[in-house]
Amino acid sequence: LSNVVEDITPQLGGNLDVNGNSIVSTSDGDITITPNGTGKVILGGDLTITAAIDETVFNLTGTALDASNGTIQTKTLTENTTLTDSLSEGEAITLMIDDGSAYTLTFPTITFVNNGGVAPTLATTGYTVFAIWKVGTTLYGALVGDGT
Repeated sequence: LSNVVEDITPQLGGNLDVNGNSIVSTSDGDITITPNGTGKVILGGDLTITAAIDETVFNLTGTALDASNGTIQTKTLTENTTLTDSLSEGEAITLMIDDGSAYTLTFPTITFVNNGGVAPTLATTGYTVFAIWKVGTTLYGALVGDGT
């Protein structure tokens, strides 16, 4: 893809528009693909990544677990909080929760695959980290690292 974009984009002033989807090649070698509307970028076949993946860490201010915000999310509780499930099948996030001042966190219907199948107790200092993913209509979760 990079060779195609690099070959075509100079002729188009650096931008390629395919059916309203923008492909931009920059002078530093980056390629940005922006889908039209709420579409997805779909790459067929195997994907080989030979460099680091640079993910933006999202500070979750609301309550919806939504992978479109990024796959690494943090939340500091400022009150008792009930999370909601906005993940689609095949989506996953890493969620880091800081319970602030010992607030209560309620998860949506979730199947915990470790910790005896129950939601872990949040750490009293620092973050409690969860891996959360959806298969079919079932939301799964796992406590990452030490905890109870």
